[in-house]
Amino acid sequence: MTAFLYERIAETLEQSIRQGTLKEGDKLPSVRNSSKQRGVSPSTIFQAYYLLEAKGLIEARSKSGYYVKFAVQRLSRPFYKPERQSQPTLKQLDSAFIIEEMEELRDSSTLIRLSSAYPAPDLLPTAKIQKAIIEATRMNKENLLHYELPQGNKALRSIIGKQLLEWGDYYTPDEMLITTGCMEALNLCLRAVSKPGDIIAMDQLTYFGIAQMVENLGLQVVAIPVHDEHGLDIAFLEKAIHSFSVKVCLSVTNFSNPTGAVIPTEQKRRLVRLLHQHQIPLIEDDIYGDLYFGPTRPSTCKQFDEEGWVMYCSSFSKTLAPGFRVGYCLPGRFLSAVLRQKRIHSISTDSLAQLSLLHFLQKGRYSFYLRKLRTALHRQALQYAQAIRTYFPEEVRFLMPKGGMILWLSLPLGFDGYQLFREAKEHDIGISPGQVFAVEGSYKNYIRLSFSHPFDEKVEAGIKQLGQLAKKLLH
Repeated sequence: MTAFLYERIAETLEQSIRQGTLKEGDKLPSVRNSSKQRGVSPSTIFQAYYLLEAKGLIEARSKSGYYVKFAVQRLSRPFYKPERQSQPTLKQLDSAFIIEEMEELRDSSTLIRLSSAYPAPDLLPTAKIQKAIIEATRMNKENLLHYELPQGNKALRSIIGKQLLEWGDYYTPDEMLITTGCMEALNLCLRAVSKPGDIIAMDQLTYFGIAQMVENLGLQVVAIPVHDEHGLDIAFLEKAIHSFSVKVCLSVTNFSNPTGAVIPTEQKRRLVRLLHQHQIPLIEDDIYGDLYFGPTRPSTCKQFDEEGWVMYCSSFSKTLAPGFRVGYCLPGRFLSAVLRQKRIHSISTDSLAQLSLLHFLQKGRYSFYLRKLRTALHRQALQYAQAIRTYFPEEVRFLMPKGGMILWLSLPLGFDGYQLFREAKEHDIGISPGQVFAVEGSYKNYIRLSFSHPFDEKVEAGIKQLGQLAKKLLH
């Protein structure tokens, strides 16, 4: 969707703030002067300034004008990293006991949720979703309680395929499979192209649910380092392929959980070429790809897949309806094998959820809603970052993400993120210790926070308390 003029102006100014051209305390051009310089109306400049003000980047001072309030670039300082491995080795997964402790907090009604990596209810179009459910029920009385096709509702597959035109490609309904969330899509793909004992190359830092799934399937893991900003280390992956009989590669390519990293487009091309050359399937998890903060959506590996070796997986759980658990998969040359696994393991995906989602996508102005969601998440990211800088120890390090809903915080080596998790739990605050995302259990001095909930007094109080606890543990 094309950005409005005021959004493009705001984006230009935000880049100047990020890059340090505009620093904290700098005064912005007056609305009158800026409108003359840019050849636009004063109202357009006002809208751009209002947008930056809502994000917390600038502030209006009475009878003085607008000033830079928050210099994002000052957050981009070197992380405190564990020693990096130089050679590929097989890894063990060993954080199950911490994950069980984290799961115990799910039922709490008083918890300040700084760990939930899905949109808060306040950000979701609840009324429109409810209307879609009612309409789906009314219009599909005969089919509502029947099993859907294992491959999924064909009309839903068709409309999702058309939405992917944003990449520049159209995928037909026959190329797609509807799944019960992205996790089932990943699971089915893994089962289709591997067997117990096989070796999988995967992100060294990844969502702990993926690591548990890989372990449960009896696969051996070669952990590939993940760069803070650029994602998967392709050169290390190539070394691993030459050292081991790698059967499949799995990577979160956009706004990785927990790092927030995006693999640059040229690196994605290189990754696809490498795996094509060795005929190794790539399972691409792109669940956060639609939550970008810039003017354009990041590319996917699937875009460059000319031979069908990329198995693309995503869902609507992080963008629209977490409880629907509707995901989808483009398995390429492995469609038949993945569909067979679907029939074996779950037969089909919930009929009402598919029909309700179909109705919403047809009537709910999904692209317009996504723009609003991205704007809200971007604003929240900046607000959370500001609070962290205010209340946390000055040693904290993190990079501002360019999308998604995750902040990956690094503290000095020797800091215990798991101990902070336990201390925070006593104060009714939920966070995620870094080691649960590391395949080999390192990154103990990291924590993951989510900015998925609107920033309010309760959230600010939680971040303030968390910062105090971190200072106590650090000093």
